[in-house]
Amino acid sequence: MDTPGQSGEVLKHLERHLGTVHKVESAKSSKENRGYDLIFFHNDEPPISTVVTNGLRFQSITSMLPEELVCTLWDGQEHIAHYLVDSTASMLLRGGCSLDYGMVIENKQPIVSNTEIQAILAHPSPYFGNTFDLFPNTNEPTLQMISLIPITLAEAAFVKKEGPEALFERFRENRANILDVRRPSVV
Repeated sequence: MDTPGQSGEVLKHLERHLGTVHKVESAKSSKENRGYDLIFFHNDEPPISTVVTNGLRFQSITSMLPEELVCTLWDGQEHIAHYLVDSTASMLLRGGCSLDYGMVIENKQPIVSNTEIQAILAHPSPYFGNTFDLFPNTNEPTLQMISLIPITLAEAAFVKKEGPEALFERFRENRANILDVRRPSVV
């Protein structure tokens, strides 16, 4: 469990990779405490927004390492990243279990209206380098960042059959913009 000093170090780690903190949505409301804050980061170049849970690592969830969820999308899609991170974190808290890299969560209908996005893939960050995913480092990690990648139902089936790295190879081959939830499927 983090000490207050370590929590400050986690925030520095996030800012180093994700950019400036744009806003914080508190875990506490007049009705409840959901158990985690949501931190919104902004980066100008490229123009992306990232939403991260802060506090999920302190909850009663079965996992190898405490974890926080991360979703990065184009600036105009920050509300979608917010929805994906918040709804996934809520689901994990209800179920008491964590996400592992390579896991896919499917939905019966599109998660985002007027898109093909119907699932998310838990994955190391494809954007921020391997120093981002494990805090403080890969030798003695105490916290894992799980990136949520919005994918289509066909892509989810492909991951189950071929694995997540095969899907990322398809993304590269097709020059898919995975920061954009309005992109077409690569499968």
